[in-house]
Amino acid sequence: MELVKENITVNQVCTKGTVRSQVDEDIIVPDVKPDILKILQLDASACVTDETVTDGRASAEGRVDLKILYIPDSETEKIKSINASFDFVRNIDNKAIKSGMTAVISANVENAEFSLINSRKLRVKVTVALDYEIACENNIEIAVDAEDSGSAEVLKDNILLQNCVGICSESFKLCENIQVSASQSAIGEILKVDARITDSEYKAVTGKIIIKGAAAASVLYTDEEGQIRFMEAEIPFTEVIECEEASDDTVCDIDYSVSSVDCEVKEDSDGDRRIAALEICVRAQVKATENVAVDMISDCYEPYMKTELIKEETELEEVISRPQTQCTVRETVEVGEDAPAVSGVYDVITRPKVSDTRLENGKLVTEGKIETYILYLTGSEDNPVYSLKRDIPFSCAMETDADGDGLIPEIKAEVRHTAYNLNMAGEIELRCILALNANIVRKRTIELIEDIVTENRSEAENRGIVIYFVQSGDTLWEIAKRYAVPMGAVTEFNSLTDGSDISVGTRLFIPGA
Repeated sequence: MELVKENITVNQVCTKGTVRSQVDEDIIVPDVKPDILKILQLDASACVTDETVTDGRASAEGRVDLKILYIPDSETEKIKSINASFDFVRNIDNKAIKSGMTAVISANVENAEFSLINSRKLRVKVTVALDYEIACENNIEIAVDAEDSGSAEVLKDNILLQNCVGICSESFKLCENIQVSASQSAIGEILKVDARITDSEYKAVTGKIIIKGAAAASVLYTDEEGQIRFMEAEIPFTEVIECEEASDDTVCDIDYSVSSVDCEVKEDSDGDRRIAALEICVRAQVKATENVAVDMISDCYEPYMKTELIKEETELEEVISRPQTQCTVRETVEVGEDAPAVSGVYDVITRPKVSDTRLENGKLVTEGKIETYILYLTGSEDNPVYSLKRDIPFSCAMETDADGDGLIPEIKAEVRHTAYNLNMAGEIELRCILALNANIVRKRTIELIEDIVTENRSEAENRGIVIYFVQSGDTLWEIAKRYAVPMGAVTEFNSLTDGSDISVGTRLFIPGA
């Protein structure tokens, strides 16, 4: 008897979690900038630029970018900015990590603090949270059929696995010229540029993954008259990522990060500084998988022969369900009495945080908050730019047919789009499109049948009819296998139908060889 096997590539997670890295640096005001009188805002962002994996260790190289707005100690200038960047390296040590594994690591700034030492120097302390998953692609062979034996008895179990078809990263640049409107004066100085990925989607086809989206860019600047202005733009993109094993059924988990943003002021055709030329570098990390249903042989034997199964135990994640949904989260933010009034919203940054997930009455309930950072312009000379932080709670339920014990829901929350509006009452109306994608998995330890060895029974082992009384926990399959007789022979000899229940104490006649 020969086994027919199907090869599946599973992405087995070696270790996952969160580590933190501290960046503690001093920033010196450049000679071309005036002294600091008051810090208005410190904006910190982080990105991972490279990952390396060796035996026992994964390393993340990254960068923290700082954008500082301040009021200068000057009678002629209202606001200035300083940009600075610092590199960091964080190691993740674990004996289970092996060379050749793949690391998927994302960085987020958890906390940023500053202290003004003097008018030319400030100290910043940034805490970067690194979410990591170290995994290996493991090729396993699953027995799905037996051939060269017309009489073999085979018991199968249907399992649903994630077949990993590719893990990769792709970097690309987006370039766009934003022009100052005719009603405003030309650009004096660029203060701050922010960019984030929004409205993202993908399509998998044979051998390729097509990613689409837009970079929402905001440029804060002073005009030639020293007034604070801002302008916005959406830069669409379409990129094709090669993935040899991809197909129409491929499911992708994509993490975007903006690795750098450069802005250069250019002159228009009239020689006026009215163009902001943007160059945005984006990194996309892609994990491509396919759900594969496999009818795995869980047990088998050759009737009237001795059968030995050679097995190997392995742990797999069985995908039970992949629910997903989108919901709209709305909030009206009131500016408190202790904050200056809003004259215009410059930018809104949103970060979803999941606090709880649970399976409840056929639904996967997800709760959390959207951390919202609002930067706006005011009419105040003391605080021309002000920032607010608000937490917007959310609760969403996704339909799922997943049921049973030992289920593990894995949730990815992403704000696909953020819209904001300043109403007549001076309140900021927010609308966030929140996308939730879940994997509900069950970790199973299964025995893979590697080989089957059969041999003839001796004459002494051949039996006549055996009378057997059903014991607690018995199944017809186990009884038939124990006596090495066909299942059909047992059911026919005892006038049973397929699927018949056998109760404890039932008398069965087991036919002999």
